[in-house]
Order: sequence, then structure tokens, then C-alpha cells
Amino acid sequence: MEDFNVGFAARMQEVVKILGSISELSRRVEVAYPTASKWVKEGAEPSTTNLIKIAEVAKVNLLWLATGKGPKTILHDDLTTIELHPDLPQAVAGLNETLPAYAARLTSINVHDYAFIPMFSLESKQDYQYAVEEKLTCNLAFNRNWLENNLNVEPTSLSTLIVKDDSMAGVLNDGDLVLINLAKQAGGDGLYVLRMGNNLIIKRTQLLPNNKLLITSANPAYEPFTIDLNSDHGNDIEVIGKIEWFGRKV
Repeated sequence: MEDFNVGFAARMQEVVKILGSISELSRRVEVAYPTASKWVKEGAEPSTTNLIKIAEVAKVNLLWLATGKGPKTILHDDLTTIELHPDLPQAVAGLNETLPAYAARLTSINVHDYAFIPMFSLESKQDYQYAVEEKLTCNLAFNRNWLENNLNVEPTSLSTLIVKDDSMAGVLNDGDLVLINLAKQAGGDGLYVLRMGNNLIIKRTQLLPNNKLLITSANPAYEPFTIDLNSDHGNDIEVIGKIEWFGRKV
């Protein structure tokens, strides 16, 4: 039987090769750098929750990671699949005669190809706390490849919410669905979700000299203002995350 610490450390070193660095490992699993370093260098045993997170972010087989048994990565045939409506492949092929090979691959969907992102309808700080506690309304499925390669985001850092105000009308309308990257809370240029007091708002932000942030709205009824990122705002204002994508009902 292998020495657990030595074997696990060796497997964690392979995980680090996949992710690029121990720093990236600690960021994506959301633990302190010294904790991640002990996993890699000493083979320290992570909690069950963190073990699952490591397997998910590195896309390795959980059994292999924990014990060294089985394949390092999950084979395609091992993935859970959902059968599609039998008429769908023929319908897609009928759109273009050059698509029969592609259509044939649409007979099933690999569930592990998709990330299930929590969706919330947030209007207040209390709603945000409700979301943090994982009391969500539902999950939305997004293709992992699309998220990682088109949006360049880590699926585990995402959540969605429904726009509930008119301050960004014309850009983001009331009822739009937005995809938020919770890993981007430092503030910068783009559309961000902010908490001001007990209210959650969506604004366009622009980073100015001296680490100040200009907050503007698309609706001219809302006055622009600036905040100093160097100052301590206490509980008055907080950057929740950056909006990476939105969807709208037609």
C-alpha cells in the first residue's frame, strides 16, 4: 500500500501542472496559499469538500485523486448522458445537407460538459445574504467549453441574477438575466454589480487615476459619482462582481 502523504502529494503535483501554479490552485479552490502548498508539498489531506473542488477545477477523476486508483481523467463513456428527442438529429441535418455527421452526435448530451450556475432574483443586501447561503431559486446550464474559452471565466466563480431596476435601461433592462463573475471584486472598467447600503445595483464603472472609481448609469435620471477604492467604506459600498454576459426575453 502506498504511503498516503507521498502518493497524494505526487497527484497534487500533477494537478498543479494542469492548473499552472499553486497560486492558481489556491485561488480556484478558494483556500489560503499555505493550505494549498501543504497539499502539494506535504501531501496534507484536504477536507472532503475541498477534495471535490480540486477534482472539479482540475477536471480529474475524484477516485484517482483521493486514492490513486482508476484513470486520472474521466473517460467520455463514463460521463452521465441524457438522451435527446429522437427527431432532433434529423431536424438539424435537414437544415443543411453537410451536417449529418454533426447531427449524429446530437443523440445525447454529456452532463459533465455543462456547468450549473445558480440563479437569484436579487434586490437587497438581505437577498444577497440569502444567495450566499445557497438558498437559490434554480440553476441554469451553461456549456463549460463556452464559458472557459469564449468568456474566459471559471464556472465555479459564477452566479446569475435578474435585473430589477432601470438605471441601466437601454444597456440592461429590467428583467434581463446577467451572468456575474464573483471572482472580480476589485473594481475596474465594465459593468459591475455593486452593493450600496442595503441595495444591489448594476452600474458602469471606470477606473480613474489615484485608484478612484467612476460610477455611471445609462439612464440620465441617475447622477454619476465616484468612490475612492483606497478608503474604507465600511458597510456602505461593496463590489459584488463583474457582469460577463446577459440574456433577454424577446
